[in-house]
Amino acid sequence: MESGFKIPERPKRVAYLVEKKYPAEKLVDVMKQAKEARENGQQVLVVRMNKNKKFQKEQLSKEGYEEFEEFFNK
Repeated sequence: MESGFKIPERPKRVAYLVEKKYPAEKLVDVMKQAKEARENGQQVLVVRMNKNKKFQKEQLSKEGYEEFEEFFNK
Protein backbone atom coordinates (compact mmCIF):
# COMPACT_ATOMS: atom_id res chain seq x y z
CA MET A 1 0.00 0.00 0.00
CA GLU A 2 1.07 3.53 -0.64
CA SER A 3 1.94 5.50 2.45
CA GLY A 4 -0.50 8.25 3.25
CA PHE A 5 -3.34 6.58 1.33
CA LYS A 6 -6.75 7.10 2.90
CA ILE A 7 -9.69 4.87 2.21
CA PRO A 8 -12.50 7.12 0.97
CA GLU A 9 -15.41 7.38 3.37
CA ARG A 10 -18.81 6.24 2.27
CA PRO A 11 -21.47 8.92 2.45
CA LYS A 12 -24.28 8.61 4.96
CA ARG A 13 -27.10 6.63 3.32
CA VAL A 14 -30.67 7.77 4.03
CA ALA A 15 -33.92 6.33 2.65
CA TYR A 16 -37.01 8.51 2.36
CA LEU A 17 -40.11 6.30 2.51
CA VAL A 18 -43.10 8.06 0.96
CA GLU A 19 -46.68 6.92 1.57
CA LYS A 20 -48.42 5.46 -1.49
CA LYS A 21 -51.15 8.12 -1.72
CA TYR A 22 -48.83 11.03 -0.95
CA PRO A 23 -49.95 14.07 -3.00
CA ALA A 24 -47.73 15.21 -5.87
CA GLU A 25 -47.61 18.80 -4.54
CA LYS A 26 -46.02 17.59 -1.32
CA LEU A 27 -43.77 15.10 -3.13
CA VAL A 28 -42.03 18.07 -4.75
CA ASP A 29 -40.97 19.24 -1.27
CA VAL A 30 -39.63 15.77 -0.43
CA MET A 31 -37.59 15.76 -3.65
CA LYS A 32 -36.18 19.22 -2.81
CA GLN A 33 -35.22 17.99 0.66
CA ALA A 34 -33.51 14.96 -0.91
CA LYS A 35 -31.64 17.21 -3.33
CA GLU A 36 -30.36 19.38 -0.46
CA ALA A 37 -29.25 16.30 1.47
CA ARG A 38 -27.39 15.02 -1.61
CA GLU A 39 -25.65 18.38 -1.97
CA ASN A 40 -24.51 17.99 1.66
CA GLY A 41 -22.82 14.69 0.80
CA GLN A 42 -25.52 12.20 1.77
CA GLN A 43 -26.71 9.38 -0.45
CA VAL A 44 -30.51 9.59 -0.54
CA LEU A 45 -33.05 7.12 -1.90
CA VAL A 46 -36.66 8.25 -2.35
CA VAL A 47 -38.99 5.26 -2.57
CA ARG A 48 -42.69 4.43 -2.14
CA MET A 49 -43.60 2.73 1.12
CA ASN A 50 -44.53 -0.95 0.87
CA LYS A 51 -47.34 -2.53 2.87
CA ASN A 52 -44.75 -4.54 4.78
CA LYS A 53 -42.63 -1.63 5.97
CA LYS A 54 -40.57 -3.71 8.38
CA PHE A 55 -39.39 -6.03 5.60
CA GLN A 56 -38.66 -3.05 3.33
CA LYS A 57 -36.51 -1.43 6.02
CA GLU A 58 -34.65 -4.70 6.61
CA GLN A 59 -33.87 -4.98 2.89
CA LEU A 60 -32.69 -1.37 2.70
CA SER A 61 -30.53 -1.91 5.79
CA LYS A 62 -28.83 -4.82 4.02
CA GLU A 63 -28.10 -2.41 1.15
CA GLY A 64 -26.38 -0.06 3.59
CA TYR A 65 -29.07 2.49 4.43
CA GLU A 66 -28.71 3.52 8.07
CA GLU A 67 -31.46 6.08 8.50
CA PHE A 68 -35.10 6.17 7.40
CA GLU A 69 -37.45 9.12 7.11
CA GLU A 70 -41.13 8.49 6.57
CA PHE A 71 -43.51 10.89 4.87
CA PHE A 72 -47.26 10.50 5.44
CA ASN A 73 -50.22 12.36 3.96
CA LYS A 74 -51.59 14.33 6.90
